[in-house]
Amino acid sequence: MFLSLVVGLIGKIGSGKTTVGRHLKETYGASEHRFSAILSDILERLYLPQRREFLQALGACLRENLGQDVLVEAFRKDLEKDPSNVLVVDGIRYENEVAMLRGLENSVLIYIDAPAGLRYERALARGERGEGSLSFEEFQDNDSAETERRIEALKQEADYVIENSGTLEDLLGKVDAIMAEVRP
Repeated sequence: MFLSLVVGLIGKIGSGKTTVGRHLKETYGASEHRFSAILSDILERLYLPQRREFLQALGACLRENLGQDVLVEAFRKDLEKDPSNVLVVDGIRYENEVAMLRGLENSVLIYIDAPAGLRYERALARGERGEGSLSFEEFQDNDSAETERRIEALKQEADYVIENSGTLEDLLGKVDAIMAEVRP
């Protein structure tokens, strides 16, 4: 039986998903899960760098050759093993990932939005996954990659939409307001 609160996060690159996940971990004791973790594990085993283009290519290859739900089913099993009261699922990008989340007993889906220019600045500043030296055009190319294309359409599936173009305190206040509504 699965009774934990599962908070799914959707948003484009640099929107603030990781910041929200970290806040949920630090403030509410949430455990963090990323769909990309499975892919990162495989890249590590292959001694390949954790670059966005490798993560995207590997994910597409696995879905194409082993079925669209191969990663979702593995991820669901990981969630079911986690005894935490609050679980955060960072990086939802596909309809079947939303369906998996909705299939869980107690879940909420939050879409985090921010303007492209601000997201680009954040990506450069954090420098993760090879993003530290991207031009704005390269950032936009990443933003329109196959793995990113569906994110905007999934916004309509969200229970809550957070506009993250203000201060960090503003973002965290919005998250806390949502948690006050959804926590059992």
